[in-house]
Amino acid sequence: MPTPTSSNRLSAKSGKLPACDPCRAIKLRCDHDKPVCSRCRERGRSADCTYRSRPFKRPSARAANWRRQENDPSHNSGVTADETVNLPAAFQYPNPGYLGSSSHTTFFDQLQIQKTAELGPTTEINSHPNPADDYIFDDTCIAKGAELILELHRESLIPQFTQLFRRWIATGTNLALAGPLTTPCASATSHLISNFDGTHASATTISKRLFYNSRCPLRPNHDTTLDQYCANFCGPHARWETLGLFCTAVCRASIDLTYAEPMYGSEQQRRKIQKLTLSYSDQFLDLCLPLDCMNDLQLFLTYENFISHSQVDGDQSYLSWRKLGDVAAALFALGYHQQQTESFRAAPAFLRDLRQAAFCRAYSADKNVSIFLGRPPRILRRFCHFYLPGDHDANSHEASRSPAVWLHTQKLDFATDSRWAGLCAILKDDILDLFTEDNYDERARRAWLIEADIQAQWLAVPRSCRLECGLKACDRRPVERDFMVNMKLNYLHVQFLLRLALVRPMSTEPDSELLEISLKMLGLVVETILLKDQIVNSGTSLVWKVAYYGLSAAGMICLTLVKRSFAIQSFTTSFSKIFQELSILAAEIERGTLVYIDSPNYALLARATQTIKAILDRMMTPSSDNTMVASDNRIEHPTASEQRETLDDGSWWLWDNTNLQEFELSFWHNLAGHPSLNQ
Repeated sequence: MPTPTSSNRLSAKSGKLPACDPCRAIKLRCDHDKPVCSRCRERGRSADCTYRSRPFKRPSARAANWRRQENDPSHNSGVTADETVNLPAAFQYPNPGYLGSSSHTTFFDQLQIQKTAELGPTTEINSHPNPADDYIFDDTCIAKGAELILELHRESLIPQFTQLFRRWIATGTNLALAGPLTTPCASATSHLISNFDGTHASATTISKRLFYNSRCPLRPNHDTTLDQYCANFCGPHARWETLGLFCTAVCRASIDLTYAEPMYGSEQQRRKIQKLTLSYSDQFLDLCLPLDCMNDLQLFLTYENFISHSQVDGDQSYLSWRKLGDVAAALFALGYHQQQTESFRAAPAFLRDLRQAAFCRAYSADKNVSIFLGRPPRILRRFCHFYLPGDHDANSHEASRSPAVWLHTQKLDFATDSRWAGLCAILKDDILDLFTEDNYDERARRAWLIEADIQAQWLAVPRSCRLECGLKACDRRPVERDFMVNMKLNYLHVQFLLRLALVRPMSTEPDSELLEISLKMLGLVVETILLKDQIVNSGTSLVWKVAYYGLSAAGMICLTLVKRSFAIQSFTTSFSKIFQELSILAAEIERGTLVYIDSPNYALLARATQTIKAILDRMMTPSSDNTMVASDNRIEHPTASEQRETLDDGSWWLWDNTNLQEFELSFWHNLAGHPSLNQ
């Protein structure tokens, strides 16, 4: 038996031969053939088949980095050094993210500062290894990623997805937050799959490369441009987040486009595409999370993934609720609730805008969903210091109830929509606090201050961005119309919540101002439904407008109508107008023009429709013990003692508690049981 060489002495003593680097990385048996083992020859990786001179010692970071760069075709491409952004060091586990002033590290950092002052500077140990260091990725995750790549290629899905995506953005819309990144992500995904040969070995290689890139943090400097930023996750640097954002955009396209033949021509086919693309979005996001490297791209994907779940699974789905919690967790982990830090302001302007928009939209969604479901919010302003998108001046103030400063040339776009959403969320945050105030006089005092701030904020918005006429008379592009509807509905909803907070417990008298606001809100929702072909979804779907704003307004009106003689006397609007708008809302839902029977929000809207129809039938049906509608729209009603007979016994009250009313499914079930509807 030949004497082993000195370089292989350790392996000979242990009775083992060292595997080549590729076989060792994927933990497969190597036949140790030299210069190239049989497995590497079969997989076409002859150039990678190398044996370590010291097989049981980890190679230096520099050597590993050099070897990977030599074998990486992206380093031999025609891209110049000026066109790419260097990949900085990866985070080492654990990745703590943002740590506030009360965290454990703050105390130790303070001790380190004191020690440095006393003993002088010491050598700093770099705790962030180079991302090219050997990192043992989970084989199960790599295999799962490879299967996803193979499935996308085998089903020829990417060309169809790309066509649908391009048709969608041609309408003028995009993802509300990640819109600037979707086109580069679509190109990168298409290029990645189109150059794939369909073999399992290549799929595994692509999967490993995507994991490798996803582990590299994104650290742009102040001068980084959007194109340079996108180069970090496109082309040879494509990541799992890249594929996730693209599939999320395709999911949103299938939600907005009713027909997109030949991909789908029926509602059943469209729902199938929605669920398929959302499933891909979920899986790509799930592949990123075990790496424990939270970054901006993951935050954007997490938010857009949540929005898609709310539209595909419904606003009452627990999965959507949990996804919203993931968005809040990502914001806090990245520290974007504390935007006054130097590190936050060191980012390029476009990235600061995206981060600020991410916070505003997540903060707004947190308030809206919490109100809709009657659950506690997760993001509280008293723990946050944030700015509005577009506020780049060093002297700009934090977002607050004080009127924001707007440019007279402000465009109607997603940034403007995000600014207004953040401002309304601040007002809603303070209004929610009113519901916990037991002293009604103090509640009223604080409410009047909020009312003044609401009006000041709305009047500060440029007139070109405010909807002050009927939607039909608004001469703007379809997507701009939708922006204006969103802003106006949000403004009315803030007023609605404020008046709702001022309703006294156990009150039997309706609030005339609350009813007028409800009529305005319902009227705008109904007009939007009728003109739905003349608007383009700008991030808030029509179904959400109906479920969140429309049902809140309709619920308040119906509550007043069941009070019989109190109802019509409380409205300045004619009864025929009220009847018309409630009838249109019920008819559009019942006809299936808004939601189909298998749509996620169908149960909520269908239950509301049944109750609205029952109330309208009761109000319009002449009877001896009910409100009569005369030919001239005057209301004939019984005496005061008769009209309160079934209500003054304490069995049913307009407001039976001091909590905020949630106008979702249980509300309409309870309203359907009102005594006047069961006589």
